[in-house]
Amino acid sequence: MAYWLLKQFSRTKKLDTDYLKETNLSRCLGVFDLMALGIGSTLGAGIYVLAGQVARTQAGPAVVISFLIAAMASVLSGLCYAEFGARIPKTGSAYTYCYISVGELWAFVIGWNMILENMIGAASVGKAWSQYFDAILNSTISDALRNNVGEFDVPWLGEYPDFFAFALLIVVTAVNAIGVKMSSVVTSVLTVVNLIVIAFIIGAGCFYVDGSNWTSGKGFFPYGASGVLSGAATCFYAFVGFDIIATSGEETRNPGRTIPIAILFTLLVCFLAYFGVSAIITLMEPYYKLTGAAPLAEVFAQRGLPAAKYIIAVGAMCGLTASMMGSIFPLPRVIFAMARDGLLFAFLGIINTATKTPVYATLIAGFLTAILAMLLDLQQLVEMMSIGTLMAYALVAICVLVLRYQPGHLGMDKEENKDFAFQQSIGEKTELMQSKSDQSMTKYMDHSDKSGMKRFSSADAIHASDGRTESTFTTDGDTKTQLVINEVTEHPPEKDSDKKAKPEPSLKSHRIAVWSIIIAVILLIALCAHIIFATDYIVAHNWWAILLTCVIGAALCCFVVLIAMQPQNAMILSFKVPFVPFIPVLSIFINVYLMLKLSVATWIRFAVWMVIGLAIYLFYGLKHSSENDVLAPSVSSDILLQGEAKLQDAATVDEDNDGVKKEK
Repeated sequence: MAYWLLKQFSRTKKLDTDYLKETNLSRCLGVFDLMALGIGSTLGAGIYVLAGQVARTQAGPAVVISFLIAAMASVLSGLCYAEFGARIPKTGSAYTYCYISVGELWAFVIGWNMILENMIGAASVGKAWSQYFDAILNSTISDALRNNVGEFDVPWLGEYPDFFAFALLIVVTAVNAIGVKMSSVVTSVLTVVNLIVIAFIIGAGCFYVDGSNWTSGKGFFPYGASGVLSGAATCFYAFVGFDIIATSGEETRNPGRTIPIAILFTLLVCFLAYFGVSAIITLMEPYYKLTGAAPLAEVFAQRGLPAAKYIIAVGAMCGLTASMMGSIFPLPRVIFAMARDGLLFAFLGIINTATKTPVYATLIAGFLTAILAMLLDLQQLVEMMSIGTLMAYALVAICVLVLRYQPGHLGMDKEENKDFAFQQSIGEKTELMQSKSDQSMTKYMDHSDKSGMKRFSSADAIHASDGRTESTFTTDGDTKTQLVINEVTEHPPEKDSDKKAKPEPSLKSHRIAVWSIIIAVILLIALCAHIIFATDYIVAHNWWAILLTCVIGAALCCFVVLIAMQPQNAMILSFKVPFVPFIPVLSIFINVYLMLKLSVATWIRFAVWMVIGLAIYLFYGLKHSSENDVLAPSVSSDILLQGEAKLQDAATVDEDNDGVKKEK
């Protein structure tokens, strides 16, 4: 029984090119659409508060360095997501990546926590939006609800039932249910307004900067290096949200190229925004005078620009709305991916034929999120967003390592991505040409009714040759080309078979890499725990603390080097993480460290949520998993290794019999 359960937990998802290309969703998102979703989800209202708070309490003017460190740490995770987005462009993001790489159980754990993360994220932003708007109206909404509905006097619940937040989230859910393009358009508009306001803050603030605010008093580093690092840990959460781009992989045109570009540019734009605002606010006002509530508005008011308060308020509201939509958008898609795989209830995987969205998953998830925003005091739950995100980031980095050292054809390579993009462009252009030709044909048919000319059908008028389509119409004794549509469609480039073949992973190297990765991850967890819980002893230079740090660090370095010595999978992807295994290992370290810094109460609530999720998986998902019907998953490492072992055995027999080793 235990062996059977272990096999079920570790089974990986069937993966082939047809599976990666097929979808019932609408592929309509380009680079700009994905960047708008990513920036909108990442660059919320935190920029209007977070920079001032970190500067005042943790880093001082060096908050700009804190944001730089946080951005670099986020890029490490972003690179891992970008490789998977190019390799496996499917809905589900980290859930799908884990299912393909490390097995079903871990995939369910990550998917279940992504659901919690996005629900709490959207609910908390909806609550913040309601409270911000209520503050603008001098508490008119909250006073009316308290007087007419009543107040709560229960721990973990809010002060009053926030029906305004509930209604707001229902509206946002409806927008998401209408279609992915509608969500993208609304988010794009809100994000553009938010970026314009941020540009105004940076541009207008340049006229009021005072360099002495960075040099006077305690200088640029008033809290020292530890303050900068503490501030970087806080600022890291400001970059959470870019993974929405990977979640949208199945609705993206040319995902192999589009997803990596969108992720990296999103992180770059967000860093420039955070860096610019934090620099301006600390140059305009000494860091110790910044207030926690609305530092930007107050700083501009003190400089004689009270109108800036309203401009900043518009930016904050747009940022909050875009962030809320960014949290709601990936939520039904993760649920849809899990339901399609049989791990959640089947009706959640139904796609509406008109909107091309997972309508039931969207409506149910949005309704539950609205209930949370209406009833709960989310201050106690806000850290739970972080634990799910950090765990997903760490596991995606582990998955990159696993697939890099695994034999076989894993995902879509660069040429397949080009072919897929080429086929998509041909399909879109064919539809466009058909539409234009039909319109033109209708005009000429109307004209022919009046002049007695012969009617032609669009099928007779269109002929395709060598990638071009021409529509010609013949009149009496005169042939005239009325509409010529020359679409330049390059044939997909032929695969370069002359390139020198790279060494492929073998049975032995694969096993060495997998066990080295497992041990390296255990050592990383041990090192992070030791640094966190023995900090005082390390700072006090206790010999045992220093020795233990060195021993764990040296062992970790040995296993990382051992991983690096193994041959990597030779697939040529549209995007690859550079410097593997070092960048993924560093990403795992950062995310594990931040996870272990979370409070005990957060881990307890996480455990409760996991008990609920595992009960669903054990009593429903395990039985209904789509992999139950798959006898030979194409990415099963066991089958790949068994096949390789058979080839090696056959080669040995041939060598013994004939004296010549034959390649098979």
